[in-house]
Amino acid sequence: SNSLIINAGMVDKVKKGQAVLSDQGFVGRISVVAKHSARVLLANDINSRVPIIIESSRTRGIMAGNNTNRPKLIHLPPDARVTPSERVITSGHGGVFPPGLPVGVVASVSDGGVGVKLFTNYHKIEFVRIVDFGLNGFINTTEVKPVPREKADKPK
Repeated sequence: SNSLIINAGMVDKVKKGQAVLSDQGFVGRISVVAKHSARVLLANDINSRVPIIIESSRTRGIMAGNNTNRPKLIHLPPDARVTPSERVITSGHGGVFPPGLPVGVVASVSDGGVGVKLFTNYHKIEFVRIVDFGLNGFINTTEVKPVPREKADKPK
């Protein structure tokens, strides 16, 4: 598999599923967390699936890793017109990542599929950001119980 080990873990509040970014763009997501380290599943790993959108045409799809430098776009609409050099960003679908994270550009379009050149060069990564977009914090999942009227009206 294509992954990185980072020196941040549970003690640093790293959690499974968090997005990992470099200064160039999307790297992958946290797949395993230990006390002082974590494993990052890279976007080009064969197990990686990232909901994307082609920025100029707003065409939605999934970027599927294939253990090469050029992940493929799958589940594109049959009438999708994709051309090389179009920018690919996260779509935000599925709620795992927010929309708009830079992923890469369309590198090739052929009968074999649509290949993406990732913005991040994995061989030159020195530092990454583990980002908690707080998607759990946008919706209050705790139940709010109404206060009975007689208690609400009584002065304290």
